[in-house]
Amino acid sequence: MKGVLLRMPSRLRLVTGLLAALGFAVLIAGGSTFRAEPQPRSRAFLIVRSDLGIHYGKTEVDCPQGLEMTVEEAFLASKTPEERERLLRPENAKEYGNGWKNDFITGPGGENVCNNPKSFLKDPLHPLYRGVKGKAAYGMNLDGTSDGRATPNSCTHEKFVSEAGEPAVDNQLYRAVGCAKNVRGLGPPLAPVRIDPFLVEIRGVDDPKNDAQIEVGIYSSEDTPLQGPDGQMMANQTLTVTKNARWRATVEGRIVDGQVTTGVIEDLQLRHVLPTWGLLGQNYAFEFHRARLRLSLQADGTLTGQLAAYRPIDNIFTVGRCCKGTASTANTDCASEHKTLAAMADGYPDPETGQCTMISSATNLTGVPVFIAAATGEISSRR
Repeated sequence: MKGVLLRMPSRLRLVTGLLAALGFAVLIAGGSTFRAEPQPRSRAFLIVRSDLGIHYGKTEVDCPQGLEMTVEEAFLASKTPEERERLLRPENAKEYGNGWKNDFITGPGGENVCNNPKSFLKDPLHPLYRGVKGKAAYGMNLDGTSDGRATPNSCTHEKFVSEAGEPAVDNQLYRAVGCAKNVRGLGPPLAPVRIDPFLVEIRGVDDPKNDAQIEVGIYSSEDTPLQGPDGQMMANQTLTVTKNARWRATVEGRIVDGQVTTGVIEDLQLRHVLPTWGLLGQNYAFEFHRARLRLSLQADGTLTGQLAAYRPIDNIFTVGRCCKGTASTANTDCASEHKTLAAMADGYPDPETGQCTMISSATNLTGVPVFIAAATGEISSRR
């Protein structure tokens, strides 16, 4: 062996000697094979879809009285049969259009139903939505009760049952708007995405099927995700975590039978750009309070799940309430919508009035695998 080594080039003799020394060290340690210790793994996902958590059951069950009235329908309902017939004649089209697209959505002070829906809380022409009557919904038990009774942190409300049969589900946001045409009428394939893309990272995964202790990070990213030729956001790209600590959160969790569940995040905020607000809209965020995640790691590498939380009622449809156009073009009665959210709110009672200020919700999530780059140059929270 010594003769063989001497005939080798000097660099090769050095490498061979090092390998031999390493093997000798392993033998001294009492082992015949080198084994690296198993390392915890992380998985990161870009959430490419986050819809409103609408349960699309049978419409006749969930909305037995039909879908909620649009602005135009509410305008016509406020008229006598004779007046409706007159307004709908072709020669009266201009009067009819001005009636529901302007007069009906404008208050006595010039405010409109979408810029200032609170001004119409007592206006009978903009009634409460009837709401969902079905028993099934997405979501989780957020108040800790089995019957929806009032607690120091919640108001009395009805409960739902999940599709999997889980009882005592809280999702008053779905109850409030689940029969609205601009929500339910679009159907599952077209239901609007409500939150800007964000990142979910599952850290410390020793076993993707069962792991008693993991950590889950939820982060906004100020990057613009790459899209493929089909317009869908691409998997396996690298994205940067936001520098703003306000738009990041971490929480402990666990994996049971491939399903990730987390503890409670008291205050989760995710960046959402409001184009109609100009520069001010760059620092806006959707808020989720006492939030919890339930996620499933799919065999194809994707992620599905839910984000359940209480949401401030003024923080949900802000983009849609930009102007009169929401009412006159999208045909959404923001006044009725806001009135219903306020009436059905079930979380965070006001200490003076007892009226709840937030509403329980469930957001369905879909994510694709990505790589995450850590934030540098962190900036403080700004409002």
